[in-house]
Amino acid sequence: MRRFPAAEFCILSGKTIPFRIRSHTAGFPARREGISISEQNRENVILFPKTIDYYQIELTRLLETERYGEAIGLLRFLSSVDSGDERTNEEWRALLEWLQTLEPAETGEAGRAASIAEEEEEDISEDVLRKRHFAERSRTDAEYAGKLLDMLDREPSLAKQALALEQLSMLEDEGVARALRAWLAKTPLPSMIQFKVLQILKQRGEEGSVSFPRMGEEVTVDIQDTPASFDEFPDVLGEVLDRIVRASEIKQPTLAYFARQTWHEFLAAVYGTSFYRQLAAMEPEHVDAWAAAFQLFLERATFGTASEDEALEQYGITEELRFVWQRASERLEEFMKKEFPGR
Repeated sequence: MRRFPAAEFCILSGKTIPFRIRSHTAGFPARREGISISEQNRENVILFPKTIDYYQIELTRLLETERYGEAIGLLRFLSSVDSGDERTNEEWRALLEWLQTLEPAETGEAGRAASIAEEEEEDISEDVLRKRHFAERSRTDAEYAGKLLDMLDREPSLAKQALALEQLSMLEDEGVARALRAWLAKTPLPSMIQFKVLQILKQRGEEGSVSFPRMGEEVTVDIQDTPASFDEFPDVLGEVLDRIVRASEIKQPTLAYFARQTWHEFLAAVYGTSFYRQLAAMEPEHVDAWAAAFQLFLERATFGTASEDEALEQYGITEELRFVWQRASERLEEFMKKEFPGR
């Protein structure tokens, strides 16, 4: 599983405070260096987007290995603070309520057993352990794949859908790929979920084209061409990210850190659309215009303000490139409003 660096950030009583996440146990919140978040001041804590990403990954990991007791502990902590996005807050609350309806044996003993097993086999890769675990579940429950597919249709929670998809990706059931193709084609889905389905279909060896609605148009993509990782996107798109990372990692390392994840999310969101094809065919001289637009976008999202004149000068944006820069800025704003409403 991909891990984010330990350094994270939150807002406490209006101040930005860095802290390091050292460990996670059932007694959340995790121990931190630099601050102590007590019960009485948790309501003043607002998590930054990268902190939220870290917790979402940790939560998925706990659920995938059926460590429900620890997941409940984490969700109780997350439900007591503010993510800055009401949709995320509601998903955490709904997932907590759902987990609390499980039998105690499922949330307690099974979780501890999974934790012990994981520790005993820590020298084996996590992917191998997960595949073994879900293969065993599938063998002992003939309806397991069907239950996960049903969850995709009936669960409005993105967290639960993502969890079901992760588990389905580990199963060898031949009906999974067929069901995922149909689900993708018939159901309006968030762009990140759509991209995840495409990656799972490719991972399972599927080929051929699939059509589905995305960003206001009907798109058709070849499954085998879906980037399995972000290194597989066209080189010119990686150059935009490299440009902003080089420009900001010394003076604004926090911005460089956010840039990677946000650019990856943006590419996944637009993949397969007519706009993506235009973006992938970007002229090399337009890289700086996109990098300038992206930096300004990140600075406004992260710090609330940005200097256009400074950014345009930094990236050498001439009058000839201003139209490209303005268009790039509009596309990034559209992406943020659509994918993260209210944030």
